[in-house]
Amino acid sequence: MSHTTDFTHSGVSRFPDRDLGVTRFHCEVGVPLADQKHLGHNRWHPDIPPLHEVGLGDEVILEAGGYDDYQLKDVDDDQDVHDFDLTRTHPMTGPISVDGVKAGDLLVVDVLDIQPLSGIGYSNILPGMGGPLASWFPKGYKTVWDLHGTSATSRQIPGVEIPALSHPGVIGVAPSHELLEQWNTREDPLIEQGLAAPRSDARSTAVLRTLEGDDWARVAETAARTVPPRENGGNLDIKNLSRGSRVYFPVFVDGGLLSTGDFHFAEGDGEITWNAIEMDGVGWYRFDVIKGGMAKYGVRTPMLKPSPIDPNFGARYLTFTGLSAAGTEQKYLDATMAAVQAVEQAIEYLGKFGYTPEQAYTIISVAPCEMHIGGIVDIPNAAVTLKVPLDIFDQDILPR
Repeated sequence: MSHTTDFTHSGVSRFPDRDLGVTRFHCEVGVPLADQKHLGHNRWHPDIPPLHEVGLGDEVILEAGGYDDYQLKDVDDDQDVHDFDLTRTHPMTGPISVDGVKAGDLLVVDVLDIQPLSGIGYSNILPGMGGPLASWFPKGYKTVWDLHGTSATSRQIPGVEIPALSHPGVIGVAPSHELLEQWNTREDPLIEQGLAAPRSDARSTAVLRTLEGDDWARVAETAARTVPPRENGGNLDIKNLSRGSRVYFPVFVDGGLLSTGDFHFAEGDGEITWNAIEMDGVGWYRFDVIKGGMAKYGVRTPMLKPSPIDPNFGARYLTFTGLSAAGTEQKYLDATMAAVQAVEQAIEYLGKFGYTPEQAYTIISVAPCEMHIGGIVDIPNAAVTLKVPLDIFDQDILPR
């Protein structure tokens, strides 16, 4: 018997004759968002037309290209890292409008599954954009990962196997016009100082789904870049916002208008190099609402119930500590300085076991490392811990 089920816009099971009945939007692998702009957008603005509308309790499967918009290539040559156009990040799929959701509600999003799309991931240290230790690596460093389902390996960092903890780096709702104006007002002074992603200079690469002509120009003028997280969610980079998690988004416009992208295969707390194991991916979501939830619970930014699925390392970590003081330098309860101190010590320590600084920095950014504030009240020093899992290495890295 032959089967003629059309799977073009539906999620499919592993059985050829069984459709999951879930609307699915496909990303063409290797094709920049500008060439399949019907799929989504790479800026935040409330006037971007919805891709799809769902009802309460409905599900949708959304595919998206990686944060790099298919600029990176699975080759050892690293010229693509140096030619990288940051203004094309992050291609998102959406927006999804949810019927019955109004401004002031909480949009409830269940993350049912996250999977790789092409099976190739990247975790590069981009020149000039390498996190707090960017000055250590002015030439950058390219890492390509093979995604094997439950783990990832890289020819650039042999002897390390990273367990999957896949999640959307970017997931969020649309801002209202008022909230968008607030973002721009508070961020414009930082843009002038080079401390935030430029908006007007990057306008030409804005993809705003089906908007064209005067409508595109009007929206592109004030649309917000996707680099920072904000009240709407966005580039949260939370490693445990994985399959099985539930997110509560404050709603600023009717329908919520949720979009997602920047999928990660795995990440450490802090995403310290500015890269996780970045991948093109597939997200499966279900929607519900808590009416009037923003006022009822005092919610101003997203809350989440984290994924119950986590790599199981038990107590098998080596924990580094950092303080907001080093040598003659002293800062007051500065958790960022303390975190960087912990990372620097971990890099130096891993160097004793054969890892270059570039490799060690990448490992800390992509492995399921845990970073916690140990204390932020004992003046003048904050203390931060960095837990590195022992079992990702093919050698014993404990001190003897």
